[in-house]
Amino acid sequence: MIAVTAAACLAAIVFRTPLCARYWAWRLMRAATPAESSAYLAALCNAGDSGRWGINALLTSNDAAARQYGVLVLQHVKTAWARQRLLELLTDPDTSVQELAALGLAIRGDDAVIPTLKWQYETGDAALAASACQAFEHLGTPEAVAALYELAFQPVDAGRRAALVDTLGAIGTPECVPALLELLSDDRACPVPSRLESPPAGVVDRLRAAGYVVASTSAPATGPTPRTVAERAATALARITAVNAPYSSDAPEEERAAARQKWTDWWAARPPGR
Repeated sequence: MIAVTAAACLAAIVFRTPLCARYWAWRLMRAATPAESSAYLAALCNAGDSGRWGINALLTSNDAAARQYGVLVLQHVKTAWARQRLLELLTDPDTSVQELAALGLAIRGDDAVIPTLKWQYETGDAALAASACQAFEHLGTPEAVAALYELAFQPVDAGRRAALVDTLGAIGTPECVPALLELLSDDRACPVPSRLESPPAGVVDRLRAAGYVVASTSAPATGPTPRTVAERAATALARITAVNAPYSSDAPEEERAAARQKWTDWWAARPPGR
């Protein structure tokens, strides 16, 4: 009896956090108020990798909202197991779960998410495409910039092109210039305001509502509001290169070509590796 009691006590000590995590997940899925949800979500996040039982309970739920909570908790678990679960969740039936998983991988700098982000940009609806662009922005790696360059050549609607310009401008590295130069050829009107003009929407809002700090890398907007994809690209080029060249989709072709040439010359004269 003493041995059994000792073993039970030891098991309780060893499995205390996993058992609590399972309970917290159960309470989270039944929370009646936002404050209650936040409390149990925070407890699971603080449990880290020891909260696997609770995380799995959320991720295997038939309720998409519960699975979204599970993905949010995974952001705080930096193990190979958490990464694998995020990769698996990229194919979740719920679009919001996919978005959160993609953003989670992007925030941790995981280039494995790039193929999924490209697919979301090309085939998803406008909201999913915009979320994919935001994830690319948070990823910000050379591989991500290379993927954005490939996407600049895709025949997509103006809204997706505008979101692509915003992302390239927000990343703001010199390697973004070639893609922006390509987008100077798109004189279609921008149907939506840029992220420089309006607060971020979609998946980033959900992260912030859950208490996450997801800062935008976008710089404040200055000057007149661009009316077309090309003008938006020109604004980003001027900010990245510090070469200010008047550019308007209504300007004569000679004037636009002169501005394009200035930015092209800047790129050609850029020292290697800078």
